[in-house]
Amino acid sequence: MKKFFIFLIICIFSIEGYAFANADKIYKNKLFSIAIPENLKGSYEIKKDKDKISIYHKASKKAGFGGFTFGIKAYKNPADHAVLPGSRKLGELVDKKGNLYDIVLKHPTDVQYDYTKGVNAPDSFKLLYDLGEKTDIKGVKGSIYYKNQGMKGEDLYKEILKKHIKAIDEKWDSNKLEKEKMSYMYNVIAQTDKNPKEKIGYVYYDVNVDGIEELLIGEIAQGDWKGVIYDIYTMQDRKPRHVVSGGERDRYYICDDSFICNEYSSGALESGVSVYNLVENSTQLFPQVNFKYDAYENSKNPYFISYSDEKWENVSADAYNERKRVFEKYERFDFIPLSKASSNLHKIMLNRR
Repeated sequence: MKKFFIFLIICIFSIEGYAFANADKIYKNKLFSIAIPENLKGSYEIKKDKDKISIYHKASKKAGFGGFTFGIKAYKNPADHAVLPGSRKLGELVDKKGNLYDIVLKHPTDVQYDYTKGVNAPDSFKLLYDLGEKTDIKGVKGSIYYKNQGMKGEDLYKEILKKHIKAIDEKWDSNKLEKEKMSYMYNVIAQTDKNPKEKIGYVYYDVNVDGIEELLIGEIAQGDWKGVIYDIYTMQDRKPRHVVSGGERDRYYICDDSFICNEYSSGALESGVSVYNLVENSTQLFPQVNFKYDAYENSKNPYFISYSDEKWENVSADAYNERKRVFEKYERFDFIPLSKASSNLHKIMLNRR
């Protein structure tokens, strides 16, 4: 029995020693820490600031190719990171003084490894790059990190959904809906459909790929029909904001994953599609390309394309259709009926009481 306990103690210390030897390496600044797995030891360099930690691939940096793989930074002002390409919010941090920060992941937007040796990054570079999505972040010195906070639609747009439910239940007229920056289509549907909250639904979707979900409210698709979006909401400076409303001849969709497409019609001889990006931390729609069929302007060749300068170019039908086809992959969302949102919000209110 004595020999057994000695053997057990030796095993425990051996296991603990192995775990310690293979523990993640922790790097911290004045706000947070990140963890780098032990198996990556020797492949990277760290640069730290009071609110940022950057990780570089050592071999690529030494060879003069930058070597930046990812960085984690804390921002007090969301507008400061919204304009940065390759950035995505991961969560929020509250420091010991109560200051709120966005914790943001930054990846390189250009090649940072020795591309002369091949088009693919070295495995050790890829491992570091991928670590940015899953590194363990913790608050330090009294700070607390909340992963995914300020990002999920179900936490951000409760009051907006309640407002839409109220508008339908009370059958707000078009004037009131317009005043409240809501689509007049809710009045049309409420007047003509017995169960409007079964026909109108919502979904959360990160349109501008910044890590923060938008709220899309629209008509639930029937059959092969693509569901139209009547209202889009986004977060600006951590507050929900209205982006745009649509209607019968002014319909909005999400196309090609992250573009907003606006189909409009001005009559039998004029119609078109405008394609936009939603600017991060903003309600601004930035124009990408516009397509217009306008037989009023040119009955023999009614095909026009314009870009952000809004100068229309008359093109052939083949050129028009080829360019337009790029944006014809529309996202067909499984909208959640507002009737279910009403039930879920009621449960939340009861739990709060």
